Amino acid sequence: MFNKASFLTRLVASSVRVSEAAGGLIKNVMAGGDLKIIDKSEHGSGYDPQTEADRRAQYCIVQSLQKHFKNINIIGEEEDTTACPEIEMGFSADVLQMERLMSTELKNIQENDVVVWVDPLDGTSEVALAVKNKNMALLEQVTVLIGIAYKGRPVAGIIHQPYHEKLGRTVWAIQGCGVHGVVPATGNAQKIVVTTRSHLSESVSNALEALKTRNLADSVEKVGGAGFKVLKVLEGCAAYVFASAGCKKWDTCAVEAVLTAAGGTLTDISGRDIRYEPGVQLNNTGGVLATASWVKHKDYIDTIPQEIKNMLPEISSKK
Repeated sequence: MFNKASFLTRLVASSVRVSEAAGGLIKNVMAGGDLKIIDKSEHGSGYDPQTEADRRAQYCIVQSLQKHFKNINIIGEEEDTTACPEIEMGFSADVLQMERLMSTELKNIQENDVVVWVDPLDGTSEVALAVKNKNMALLEQVTVLIGIAYKGRPVAGIIHQPYHEKLGRTVWAIQGCGVHGVVPATGNAQKIVVTTRSHLSESVSNALEALKTRNLADSVEKVGGAGFKVLKVLEGCAAYVFASAGCKKWDTCAVEAVLTAAGGTLTDISGRDIRYEPGVQLNNTGGVLATASWVKHKDYIDTIPQEIKNMLPEISSKK
């Protein structure tokens, strides 16, 4: 059954299981207690932690997918220099059932047509803080992200949340085939906006204040990880607003695919598409604006002050 499916279906089916294996590695490292944290940041650029869990999860994801798909182009946040014995060769039978709903164009996609964007542990700051402050509730915000882009745009995404309740959960989507693993909210009496917990800046704060003034943000929640923020939008928050340049392509590719499959929208704060071609600039320099299906994305774009948008230039096509 697996070998008879189209390439994209097989890639998503594999990625679902691989994301779950990576989540298991993250939990194993956390249970062991030695995170082996290093600071990846350059001088003056702020604290950017990386843990043994990041490195092992990256290795597992890259090596597992390359076992199935020899020539696949994978761009990941971390260097997969930490070898681990865990290679996942399984696949999700539920994903294979989606083959019948896929468009002919998606069924005809080949290995060299896609870029896979990987964040092996989205929410590393929350992991470090959870250990430091012995606040394990922060681990709910940790996700594993695998996004698949075709012609520069997301067509499939996987968000695995290892610490959701007891067993974790995996939310995934393929363009035209709906969202699986969560039931998206269709409305909320309150417009709750989520934003960054650890990278709050003047531009982010000013954008949020503008939204409050126009009654587009009744309240603001500060949480970690792009994956967790978009899950919050799927489950009832109105929007995720980040009017700053700190987010990367591996933070947004998977979550954009899932959110758009649920009828939501993700762009930069000026309303421009985020591109995911090979060789594209890694930074989302135009910021990120994600909205639920039940609000008007354009209302949020129009309300963010132009002076903030002018500070965040359009994304360059090259690194």
